[in-house]
Amino acid sequence: MNWSHFLTWVAALYAGYYVALILFDYARNKRPRSLESGELTFTEDILPKKIEHLPDKTESPPKQPAKTESAIIGSGGVSLKNLFGLCREEAIIYTRPVSF
Repeated sequence: MNWSHFLTWVAALYAGYYVALILFDYARNKRPRSLESGELTFTEDILPKKIEHLPDKTESPPKQPAKTESAIIGSGGVSLKNLFGLCREEAIIYTRPVSF
């Protein structure tokens, strides 16, 4: 058996397999369906109930809290702008090598 003969058999087996799958799907889906539209519908046994309209409460929108410094600055950190300034002044001491 050479390679071309082997590959021909493999291709024929794959083709037969896929034809069998297509025919199986066609036979399975040939049965009539009760819902031809393909939509799912659900029924609920809930009846609507009328309720009284409650008047809207006239409340002012919630007040915005006063802007404070960010948590980074509050904990002793520096902002990005100040970090670049410190780098220009060479005020940062490197304790270990920086890898890029």
